[in-house]
Amino acid sequence: MIYFFDTSALQHRYLDGPKARGVRRIISDSRNQCYIAELSILEISSALALHCRKNSLSLEHYAKLDQRFWKDVFNRRVLIYPVAKREYLRARDLLRYAGVDKKRNISSADALIAASCLEFALQSKQSVAFCLEDWGLFSVIRDISAYSKVLRFHYIGVDKSKQRAGQPGK
Repeated sequence: MIYFFDTSALQHRYLDGPKARGVRRIISDSRNQCYIAELSILEISSALALHCRKNSLSLEHYAKLDQRFWKDVFNRRVLIYPVAKREYLRARDLLRYAGVDKKRNISSADALIAASCLEFALQSKQSVAFCLEDWGLFSVIRDISAYSKVLRFHYIGVDKSKQRAGQPGK
């Protein structure tokens, strides 16, 4: 199976927590091919640094987490998809749709990663599962036929559309 990871989901490969096991299982399974957008190289560094900062962890701890990521790249457990001009154009369209048509906020980085996943799936002509945890991005792209017809979504976050006052989502 082919997976394309948004950084929101990828970080769970390197950080302990309730979602780590599932993400680690996907990436560790040699039957799977796991991709990230080029931009995720910077984003994973930022996510790991944020984790260390929030938990008062040392630079040495950060280096170990970072080395685990680069070991996955070196061992081809995580493959890097290069971002081209077409993905920037798709991301721009996605930002316009989300921000103007849907009155929703998604980051430019999330838009570029989603556009990269879509372009990767179109070019490879294979079934691709987009693995993400970001509710804002997921809630926008799941309703866009260009994304929903080409990608399978593997959402690992909390479904905020089902939350009620005081009740956690499923």
